[in-house]
Amino acid sequence: MKSIATKILLFVCVICIVLTSGVVIHAADTTPKISIALDNTKKNAKIKLENVGIMIYSAQITLKISDLTADYTLTPENRNAYSKVRKDTENNTLVLYVDSTELMDGSKEISLATLGADKEMSISNRAELILIDRSMISTSYNNVVVSVSNESNNTTNPPRNPGGTTTGNHGGTTGIVTVPITTPSPAPGTIGGFTDVADNHWAKGSIAYVTVKGLFNGMTDTTFAPDTEMTRAMYVVVLSRFGTKIDAKWQIPCDSPKQFDDIAAGEWYSDAVAWAGGTGLVNGMGNNMFEPSRPITREQLAVMTVNFARLCGAQLPSNVEAVTFADSGSIQDWAVDAVRVAQQAGLINGRTDGTFAPQDTATRAEVAAILHRFVTLVK
Repeated sequence: MKSIATKILLFVCVICIVLTSGVVIHAADTTPKISIALDNTKKNAKIKLENVGIMIYSAQITLKISDLTADYTLTPENRNAYSKVRKDTENNTLVLYVDSTELMDGSKEISLATLGADKEMSISNRAELILIDRSMISTSYNNVVVSVSNESNNTTNPPRNPGGTTTGNHGGTTGIVTVPITTPSPAPGTIGGFTDVADNHWAKGSIAYVTVKGLFNGMTDTTFAPDTEMTRAMYVVVLSRFGTKIDAKWQIPCDSPKQFDDIAAGEWYSDAVAWAGGTGLVNGMGNNMFEPSRPITREQLAVMTVNFARLCGAQLPSNVEAVTFADSGSIQDWAVDAVRVAQQAGLINGRTDGTFAPQDTATRAEVAAILHRFVTLVK
């Protein structure tokens, strides 16, 4: 009896460790599945996922699409989720991104989002899928087999609203059949063990620096995801590590952590966001919301970086002559000073066309380069 009790206790302990580790947890039959159902107009497509793990925050799907001249919208089923649709004309693909503020239970079927278009869609039966779990670990599936189906011809065509969702009684069945996704073998390693950072990547040195120092983690043991957008939560977590990973001079004490209404306790970013709000590093996005999953913009990046330096008492250099950007009028008032300081310090440069692109988002590679410059330039 004692032996059985010991085994049961060990089993429970293992389960507890797995559940708190943030990994994607799968059931026995865990091959991820994806399905897309087009309505009768072929202008609305419901996207569903199944068996993708019980701790998923984000999903990115890259689809081959027939007509990239159409205007596309992406409406997540979860109203609190952030979504984005991007055309990649070079590869003739459509990239769909859904980032939820709540964990999605992928052990069951997830009604992810509805893709809408102003023209009929024809979607390939192959795709790429990237899943990100609660620890910001990504799992990629290439050459995915996608089940694309049409709703019953008996279905009454529902009206399409501007958000891309459909309304009304569908009547009949969708006839969706899910098809297993296959996982490819990883490519040979390149920089620092990351298979997705080529030896000639423009940010190679900066990526190596931030990962060796521990400011950044890879998205997996073998991938860095240099072109993935940096979220607001990711950035404050990175800044919070400076004091322990780089030098104690970068530590900013916080006696009164700020609690934002959309930050739940126990998330991987909760403490860092509360610290950033309490120190005045960030003010949030209004209505006491921080919006952790929203990609950080270039002007937000400038403000947070300059605020961080000033709170640390660091001296920002003026190494570069001030530039009047072609789109300077698009820089919001609260960011004008920070953009100027960051540009003159040589931290954040303008685009090759003379613009600053303040509302453009920043990738992990771009942020790695900025922070590498920051440590080198700021005294």
